[in-house]
Amino acid sequence: MQKKRRPTMQDVAERVGVTKMTVSRYLKYPERVAKATGERIQSALDDVGYIPNRVPDILSNRRSHTIGVVLPSLSQPVFHQVIKGIEKVTEASKYQVMVTHCGYDLEAEEQRIQCLLSFNVDGLILAENQHSDRALRMIETAGIPVVEVLDADTCIERMSVGIDNEQAATAMVTLMIERGYKNIICLSAKKGIRTQSKLQGYVNAMESAGLQARSLTAKSESSVSLAKKMTRKVLERYGDTDAFFCTDDELAAGVLLECQRQNIDVPERMGIAGIHALDIGQSMMPKLASVVTPDVETGERAMLSLLSVIEGHSMPVEPLEFEIDEGESLLSPY
Repeated sequence: MQKKRRPTMQDVAERVGVTKMTVSRYLKYPERVAKATGERIQSALDDVGYIPNRVPDILSNRRSHTIGVVLPSLSQPVFHQVIKGIEKVTEASKYQVMVTHCGYDLEAEEQRIQCLLSFNVDGLILAENQHSDRALRMIETAGIPVVEVLDADTCIERMSVGIDNEQAATAMVTLMIERGYKNIICLSAKKGIRTQSKLQGYVNAMESAGLQARSLTAKSESSVSLAKKMTRKVLERYGDTDAFFCTDDELAAGVLLECQRQNIDVPERMGIAGIHALDIGQSMMPKLASVVTPDVETGERAMLSLLSVIEGHSMPVEPLEFEIDEGESLLSPY
């Protein structure tokens, strides 16, 4: 199939009966063109399906007014909320967003970063904290700012926006222990949001209470069906288990469904808690206990921080606050 020739500004100018310069001025500064002329130009632009060519501006200004976003997955609801926050900021600015995903694979992320940099993006938002050496060299060569989201990692030179996942996990597991649960097992997925930090938070709480830490980690992404299988395996292996701490709510929802299938009372016989307060967990009966994470705000803060650096300013980044929703899946304190 032969590629069609795109309409040019000259085509639009001839259609309206004005100069190419007038069309160009309208596209950049519509308020500087007479209202009647602007309406005729816009009508012609719409009729021919005009697509602006931004390459000359990118080359002359060395700025594309585009931000690249690389996510590990497009199936995780948390990432949808982060994108919503990013776009809340870009809608009020002159910037556009290019979103891609890498499937939790370092080599794939490297390729996506290379592709985005080839389009001269002005900044990058990444959702992982581990990157290939080549990816880091390319980012350094490009000389653009980078923000990592969904964790407050102060141990890296790049900006980081999110909650302290380790602290959040510790807080939730500590609450579970206070409610009387002692044999708490942690379910996690290797391809998940800051799984290692959450696991460490679980271990911290268990060791502080003098309890044995037990965990089961799947190699794939989180899902309800995966959690049901993991729950069966845990109950067969550790019959004394009295609670599950899950590193996200999809896993927690799967645990609850499997407990209900096996007629295990929640929260009397089994306590369950997760992280991210996803709709699936908030809609179940009983409602799941979970850590409420500010995912939309994470996207907003990340974008505002990036734009601040692009414009030559600095913006201090502090860890975002999380909340504990005790739900109905843990024993009452009374």
